[in-house]
Amino acid sequence: MGQVKSPARERLSDRVAVGVLTRVFPPGLVDEVIAETGRGERRSRLLPARVV
Repeated sequence: MGQVKSPARERLSDRVAVGVLTRVFPPGLVDEVIAETGRGERRSRLLPARVV
């Protein structure tokens, strides 16, 4: 089974607010998982990758 596409160009961001995601996945948890997987950023930017 492959990727399931939403009908009529509906995006996840149209249905889920960023605030909901940050409550479910707190920034500290996201940073911890990124560190454990070794997938951190290669460059330093104004906005960290987890925010974008």
